[in-house]
This record gives sequence, structure tokens and C-alpha cells, in this order.
Amino acid sequence: MPQLDPTWFASQLFWLVVCFFALYIILSRFVLPPLQDVMARRLSTVEDDISQAQSLKSQAEHARSDYERTLADARERAQAVMNDTADSYKKKSEIAAKEMDRQIELKLADASRRIAAKKEEMIEALAPTMGELTSLIFEKLMQKTPNTDQVNRVLNELHKSRR
Repeated sequence: MPQLDPTWFASQLFWLVVCFFALYIILSRFVLPPLQDVMARRLSTVEDDISQAQSLKSQAEHARSDYERTLADARERAQAVMNDTADSYKKKSEIAAKEMDRQIELKLADASRRIAAKKEEMIEALAPTMGELTSLIFEKLMQKTPNTDQVNRVLNELHKSRR
């Protein structure tokens, strides 16, 4: 094999160095700069995307905290409105109940007065008949005719004592 022959080592080393430097110059001047530009752009794009994502994340967290705060405020206001409404309806119903009780009391007093007046009217209308009936009962039980004035006086006293 000619590569392992020591007489050719010097020329092989010379061409190795020439090819290495030629390849190094070609790669360092023409191939690597565009690759480094692509890598730099890629790195800057990734860094920009990461910073933009962090910015959007912080904005989203801020918007979420604003949303939660607004939601809590809305719940508090809704609860306050519900409490106020319930209180106002409670007060209105209490006032209405008191008014209804007052009207019922007035109607009840009026009805009692009318019943008492009707009762008086009926007793007065039945007074002559009661007197006759009482006289008849007394006569049957005692077998004696009672005095009509006495019967009427006793019935009037009984009537007065019931009032």
C-alpha cells in the first residue's frame, strides 16, 4: 500500500495541510456564515417568542385577576341588591299585613256591632211572645195565673243582666 510507504509521508502531509486549510477557508467563509445567520435568527426568534409568550401570560394572568375581581364585585352587588329587595318586600308585606289586620279588626268590630244590634232587635221583637210563653209555662207548672207586669219585669231584668 502506497499510503503506508514512508517515502510518500512528506508529500501526503503537505497535501493534507493544503486540503485542510482549503476546506477550512471554504467552510469558514462560504458555508458557516449562512448557517450561523440561520442559527442566530432562529435563536432570536425563539427568544422573541418566549418573551412574547411570557408577556401574553402575564397579560392573561392580569386579565384573569381583573375578571375574578370584577366577578366578586358583581356577586357582592347582586347580593346587596337581593338583600335590599328582600328587605323592601319584607317591609311592604309587613305594612300590608298590618293594614289587612286593621281592616279585619274594623270589619270584625262592625260585624259584632251589627250582630248585637240584630240580636237586640230580635229580642225586642220576641219580647211580647216571650212574655206570653213564660206566662203559659208558669201557669202550667204552678197552676196559677201569673201577673203580666211581674213576668215582663223579670224578663227585662234577665235581659239586662245578659248584656
